[in-house]
Amino acid sequence: MKTLNPTVLAALALALVAGGAAMAPAPVLAQAKPIVWNLPTVAAPTYYHTVNYNAWAAKVKEKSQGRMEIRVHPASSLYPGPELIPAVLDGRSEVGTILASYLTDVLLEMGPLELPFMTSNVAEHKKAAMQLRPFYTEMLAKKGLKLLAINTWPSQQIFSTVPIRTVADWQGKKIRVYGADSANVTRLLGGSPVSIAFGEVYSALEKKTVDGAMTSATNAEPMKFFEVAKYLDYWYLAGAAQEWLVANQKAWDALPKDLQQVVLDSIKETNLEEKEWQDAAAAEERTRKRLPELGMTIVDPPKEEIEKARKAAKGAWDTWLQRTGPDGKRGLDLALKALGR
Repeated sequence: MKTLNPTVLAALALALVAGGAAMAPAPVLAQAKPIVWNLPTVAAPTYYHTVNYNAWAAKVKEKSQGRMEIRVHPASSLYPGPELIPAVLDGRSEVGTILASYLTDVLLEMGPLELPFMTSNVAEHKKAAMQLRPFYTEMLAKKGLKLLAINTWPSQQIFSTVPIRTVADWQGKKIRVYGADSANVTRLLGGSPVSIAFGEVYSALEKKTVDGAMTSATNAEPMKFFEVAKYLDYWYLAGAAQEWLVANQKAWDALPKDLQQVVLDSIKETNLEEKEWQDAAAAEERTRKRLPELGMTIVDPPKEEIEKARKAAKGAWDTWLQRTGPDGKRGLDLALKALGR
């Protein structure tokens, strides 16, 4: 047997080593963890807010190529309603919703359009809200929040166990309210305000611990209020109930610039803001047609009674002004100007 030259053996060995290295799988590069933002909301999983926020979140993930995720937590599954504002203020949620119904002294000056009987429908409310964007941006910035979008819930009406057709019908009625201003106007109209969490409204109406409850008419079916309240009184306590989508400013500043742009571009590309207002108006229209099918009676108070209630409500506006100071006065002036009053 012929013996190979030592030089040839060395060359073969080197070739084998090189070939083996070439055939070995390349080391897997470590995948950077995505930046995760949490978005809590009180809206039910199937409600249009949640649908719209999920579409926005999907677009952010797509455009960032998985580098950023926004996780939507519906139905108060992360924080209860009253905790939404504190959570985004202190950074427990990087992005959050500021609901008009949960405004406190911390952000109360944000609500001139939410004052009782200030607006009469979604379209009127939207027109004014868009004009107040610089004011909202300024007020939120003072609290360390960045405004991303101005969204809305439908108009605020009254579910009741007895019809409330006139101002006189408010006398002595126990009405579920959701804030200081709605409580004040209830007193001014002769009713007794009762503070009850949204999740307890059904039970309160069922047990008749309240005669009526302020909330959106669109809650009739998803919350099954039609089972325990046979009347929907269209007083238009508010033409809409705003919801501001905001980011905690510190969380925003910590986000890479290109991802900041992805967040903003995704809002535009999903048409988030405009879709919110369109969905609110469409939901109202559907609900109005649906209520009689659910066995409810629609009550449309005469215009003169609504005007009488609006005049009485001015007392609640005065109380709001006393609590909000110069910023509240400026906001109210801007709101009245936007509404042409």
